[in-house]
Amino acid sequence: MSKPDLEALVTPRIAEAVQAAVDRVGRSEFETIAGIDDQQLASILTVSDEYVAVALVTIACQINKNHGDSSDAHSSVTECLKGTTIRIPAVPGKTLAILSQPSRDRRSLQKLRSSGQLPGPLYEKKTTRLLGFSANTIAFFILGYFLGGIAISPLIGEPSCIGVSTSPIALVPCGGSIIGLVASAIGGIAYTYYYFVKRL
Repeated sequence: MSKPDLEALVTPRIAEAVQAAVDRVGRSEFETIAGIDDQQLASILTVSDEYVAVALVTIACQINKNHGDSSDAHSSVTECLKGTTIRIPAVPGKTLAILSQPSRDRRSLQKLRSSGQLPGPLYEKKTTRLLGFSANTIAFFILGYFLGGIAISPLIGEPSCIGVSTSPIALVPCGGSIIGLVASAIGGIAYTYYYFVKRL
């Protein structure tokens, strides 16, 4: 019991179970088994505002159970702990370390920011640029297709067309649309060179 894993706030239920165990084995014997002194036991029995090891409650319930106590409030750890507050006990020497951790984290963050090594978001700048490149390339081909059909077709002696049939919905490219796609492809090659060689 020197290093309890959990602590429980003393409640009338806990005090009652401990008192029942003391009545069965005696005050001195219970203190020896539980590893507490008379002052600590008195504090528990008066339901003072303090925390005790859950292991102590378990010992009290086990004593009552071994002595034939049929009351769940005395022999069931679950019943004894109803209505109490459970906490992890503070470990000496570690509280300060935990409290000082945020300040160290802030200093590390400031160093990263000052050195320009702060991790970027999920989509970094290059990823965003690549997405923009893809969108621009698609836009090139769409514009080339439609503008070719509308503007270039008359220049080659064909009627203007938008290259799309609405019934049924389908692409119906004309000569101008095809020329527009070819021009877009050439422009796309030049744009790709500029984007990846000059900008990235």
